[in-house]
Amino acid sequence: MIMKNNLKQHGVTNKMVSKQFEALTDDELAFMEKLLGEALGTEMEQDKTWKSKNGYSRPFQKQRKILNCLNAIKSQRTIQKVRATKW
Repeated sequence: MIMKNNLKQHGVTNKMVSKQFEALTDDELAFMEKLLGEALGTEMEQDKTWKSKNGYSRPFQKQRKILNCLNAIKSQRTIQKVRATKW
């Protein structure tokens, strides 16, 4: 809800964001997926270090955000491939 309010304050609508996301090429989406995969790997490594150093797990909030972004990109790539397929 907060994000929607922030976007509206700046004159950005959901349709504008989705159109920009749809306009990305498969190469651009693959690049974003690669970067997010690297960020997830780094985050997971930091979690291992944290747990061994402190004896308890830290919250996985950042990992969940990265995974949500990765899932959105994978879904968009799948949609684009399906749309590009000629029947």
